Amino acid sequence: MKAFDDVKVLRDKKEYNDFGVYKGMEGTIIEAEIRDRCFYVNFIDPNMIEDDIGILIDIEDLELVKDGGASDAEILDCLPKNNPSWWCKVEDGYILNLKGERKNKIPYDYNS
Repeated sequence: MKAFDDVKVLRDKKEYNDFGVYKGMEGTIIEAEIRDRCFYVNFIDPNMIEDDIGILIDIEDLELVKDGGASDAEILDCLPKNNPSWWCKVEDGYILNLKGERKNKIPYDYNS
C-alpha cells in the first residue's frame, strides 16, 4: 500500500465511526507519508450527497483494493522535503521508506 492506492477498511473502530467511516468502506490513500502507523485516507460519497471524509486509518485496518500506480519518484515528490527516509509504503507486511529500510521487525506486526 502506498499513496494513491484504493483501500478497504477491515474493521469498525469508534474513532472511525465517529467520522462516518465503517468496515467495508473503500477510499483512497491521499498522503504519501505514514504517520503513527496510519495512512490518511479519503472517502468519497458516490452519491455526492455527503461531504468527503478524510481520516487517519491504522495500516492493520486496511486492505489493498487497487494499486494506484504511483512510482517511487512520484511518492518522493509528495514526501515532506522530498526525504526518502520518511515511511511511505507497506509491502509484504513491512513499513518501508524509499531507501528500502524497514520500520517494523516482524511482518504484519506494525508495532514491532
